[in-house]
Amino acid sequence: MYRIFFTISIGFLFITSCAQPPSERLIFKKFQLCKPRGANDSVLCGTIPVIENRETNRGRIIQLNVIIVPALSSDSLLPPIFDIDGGPGMADTKNVFFYANRGNPYRRHHDIVLVDVRGTGKSNGLYCTSFQARHTWSEKFEEMYPVDKVKECYAELSERADLTQYTTTNVVKDFEEVRKWLGYEKIDLFSLSYGTRVAQVYLKLFPSSIDKCILWSPTSIDSRMPLYHARFAQQAFDKLVADCEHDSLCHASFPDFAKEFYALKDRSPFTIYAADSAGHVQPYTVPWDEVETKIRELTYSPAGLRSIPSLVHQLYLGNFEPFLKLYSFSPFTSTTFSEGFYLCVTCTEDVPFIRKEEIDSLTRGTFMGTYRIDQQLKACAAWTKGKVSKDFLQPAHSNVPVLVFSGGFDPVTPTSMAKEIVSHLPNARLVVIPTMSHMFDGLSNIECFDNIALNFLDQPSNRKLNLSCVQQMRPGPYKVR
Repeated sequence: MYRIFFTISIGFLFITSCAQPPSERLIFKKFQLCKPRGANDSVLCGTIPVIENRETNRGRIIQLNVIIVPALSSDSLLPPIFDIDGGPGMADTKNVFFYANRGNPYRRHHDIVLVDVRGTGKSNGLYCTSFQARHTWSEKFEEMYPVDKVKECYAELSERADLTQYTTTNVVKDFEEVRKWLGYEKIDLFSLSYGTRVAQVYLKLFPSSIDKCILWSPTSIDSRMPLYHARFAQQAFDKLVADCEHDSLCHASFPDFAKEFYALKDRSPFTIYAADSAGHVQPYTVPWDEVETKIRELTYSPAGLRSIPSLVHQLYLGNFEPFLKLYSFSPFTSTTFSEGFYLCVTCTEDVPFIRKEEIDSLTRGTFMGTYRIDQQLKACAAWTKGKVSKDFLQPAHSNVPVLVFSGGFDPVTPTSMAKEIVSHLPNARLVVIPTMSHMFDGLSNIECFDNIALNFLDQPSNRKLNLSCVQQMRPGPYKVR
């Protein structure tokens, strides 16, 4: 689960530039002006020290990498927005390229605070070179977590990190220190995917620090990743099949979409020919698990979903070129994603609570089967486990105003999960976007999402949200070539 940059087309008058900051504001005294490469405006950069071991409060210090995009209007400030990305493992400061734009409406009245949480990005990032840096085709086609390479990463990272201390609870306590250090009384949370777990734990531990909260494609605290991944992915795929059947272009182009998909599964493993680094074409054996993993990645966005029938058809015909192009970039091999942090979190908060008797019933009849769970169990057996409180898995109960966005095609945090979260938050509002997946790239009228979010953040006294624009958030046509 990860954040994709998106664009906004909301017009408003430019108010003021942060080039001449009001010197009396604390954030300008504590941080230095900087301009990250690729950013359109100057921002504030700095580090905030936190203790790694929160049990002993002694030992290693982590310097949290923090970027603040100052509000454009300093005379009408609203609570700052603390952006919390997904994964777990995504570095949040990469989102500066979205926010550091003078036309960005989120910063009109809000400072935007971006923090690489402990174990990500430049905050002692736990990147696993041993299995994330996949350069050759043999490496790309390897299983998700090769045990020997997981052990290698564990040994390497253990030299510079106590891997039991990289947990959601400690991340939340870090955020609370950041809030205090920057002098903010109350903050707004804008969270995505795993970041919504962080936000919910924040609501449990420090409710008085939060003014408002947005949960985008939320996962529950007790989601026990990846126990439900196969079931939820199957549900999303079944919806895609039904949508293709009812779409004239898709159905005419791929009348046997579902049959071809399951025929591929039966036909696997595949022999794929690809050129190595020297330009020599070599045969590679690729199992079904690798193919379905790449297809599942596409289900995270409407644009990706609409490319799947064409991809499946080409695979069915024996053309693997479109499949190989999927490896041109993956956020999970990028240094902005830290697999070590992902394992620290899930091996502490999720995998230990998966009961073996549940696995079969939740994976039977799915195209993923038990692969994803099997990989996680093996990886965690080679990792370590931190501690969680006895009530950690309990849902958040809070009267803080919460806005929840959920996508009708979400393959990992479906609307059923969002409804369960909302049921414990009496002051929460659920907005279902039927055509959205986990993300919304590929939809039209995406400014609708931002208008709803901004109305919630900027006008807290307005209890009515205009949701009529959601119906205009439509996906593009199916890819047929």
